Amino acid sequence: MPVLIENRGRVRILTLNRPEKRNALNLALCEAVVAALQAADADDSVAAVVIAGAGVGFSAGADLGERKLYADAPEMQTRRAQVGLEMLVLPGRMGKPVVAAVHGPTVGAGSTLALASDMIVASDEVRISYPEAKHDIYPSLVLPTLLRHLGPKDCFELLATGRVVLAEEALRLRLVNQVVPRENLLDAACAAAENAAVYSRASLLRIKAAIDALGQGVVPSAP
Repeated sequence: MPVLIENRGRVRILTLNRPEKRNALNLALCEAVVAALQAADADDSVAAVVIAGAGVGFSAGADLGERKLYADAPEMQTRRAQVGLEMLVLPGRMGKPVVAAVHGPTVGAGSTLALASDMIVASDEVRISYPEAKHDIYPSLVLPTLLRHLGPKDCFELLATGRVVLAEEALRLRLVNQVVPRENLLDAACAAAENAAVYSRASLLRIKAAIDALGQGVVPSAP
């Protein structure tokens, strides 16, 4: 199964499950994440969601092998882009907190999936990087999300150099909300998700909508 689903009390844990490919985001995995997020949002017994990764890291980013496979199939390229965008938009439209629990290599589109979540809890051995330029990939999905969290100069540096951001710097840059030992990661992420699920769905949707509007330079009006 591309995504493992587990309920821990009121928190639903979705685990990216391609450890043999370091959870590289191929079309099947992205489609499974979208379906799992939609199901969690529709389930009244679920108060919050945690997205984690199986194996040595959260996600190695886009599946470059699949990208090459579809190089001469524009309809599949379009499908990949549409599903990828839907996956990144969904957390902000859910009336429930979505927390990413990241560890090890958290790369490119994988890091973008984490940043699209409402909060990030990182392990002390997390390694965040954006190697799009190295692979001559236009960062169409990565850049808008990264730019909402960092200033233009920090974005340029990370994208232009592809250098690795370790846990301490990620916390200083506020790419992540907290850093915990690897063995405590899932417990800490579930606690953060549970703590953010106190108020109503409507209240959380208003908060997310206001943050999204301000991130786009729009001053939101009160409903």
